[in-house]
Amino acid sequence: MKYFMLAFPVALIALMSFAPAGPQKPQMAQPSLDEWGRDRLAWTCDFKEEDSDGFDKICAYDCAGWRKEIKVDRYDDCPSSIKE
Repeated sequence: MKYFMLAFPVALIALMSFAPAGPQKPQMAQPSLDEWGRDRLAWTCDFKEEDSDGFDKICAYDCAGWRKEIKVDRYDDCPSSIKE
């Protein structure tokens, strides 16, 4: 019993040394697979539509579910697909 009374405070102090020093910053939510893929994977984007914007032409593409737009010269053709 004598050793138990001595071991308990020693064990408690040892466990407290692993406690965080202060308040932790909240962790950001994990990105979805779709968001992760946009940054890390190369996609082939298929041509969807074009629109005129003054001296430029805006080419819109469908990139695995999200829209990507590029500007080209007014007299150039939009590429049939682009790599994202």
